Amino acid sequence: MVRLEGITKQYPKAPLPVYHHFNLHLPENQSMALMGSSGSGKTTLLYILGLLDSPCHGHYYFEGKELFALTSAEKARFRNAHLGFVFQAHLLIPHLSVLQNLMLPLLYRGISPLEAKQRARMQLKLLELAFLEDRLPSQLSGGQQQRVAILRALIGEPKLLLADEPTSALDDATKQEILTILFSLQQKLKFSMVIATHDATIAKRCDKLLMVGL
Repeated sequence: MVRLEGITKQYPKAPLPVYHHFNLHLPENQSMALMGSSGSGKTTLLYILGLLDSPCHGHYYFEGKELFALTSAEKARFRNAHLGFVFQAHLLIPHLSVLQNLMLPLLYRGISPLEAKQRARMQLKLLELAFLEDRLPSQLSGGQQQRVAILRALIGEPKLLLADEPTSALDDATKQEILTILFSLQQKLKFSMVIATHDATIAKRCDKLLMVGL
């Protein structure tokens, strides 16, 4: 489903490239953990997969389609239609309620406010969080914030979810709860997933492990 070929990425003034003729393949509905030290290129790779950064050379095929050939506007539409993102910080919009945060990606797609609200409420019911719909992000616990962030990333039914250290700011008990939610939703909703992490316990739950920066 997802294939990178011959990726070379070097930042200006950096003595060495982050990636040099790098290849990656992730089949449909599988999960992959990216592990490596800080600065090894995990986040860079997620940004390339998410069309948020471009390499110097290489190809990116998604279900056989070459994505680097798209214009900036086409990339933005593709991201909104097929990709989901979860970050270490929840990045929920602080002045919007939980329900409004979930509705936003759907409204960007041109979905009517009524349908967006219905779908957002269905998402909250997935994790039994309907009682939070009117709360602001600041009124949630860290675990609740990350649960909502995951639901927001998945509300558009993406084919690929990209997660950058999604549990690193959480305590151990909450981390395990979030991981259980993430992997159970992956099996239920059928999407591929790439997770950048320092945590070996996360890597063990993934179908594939890729060590970067070696």
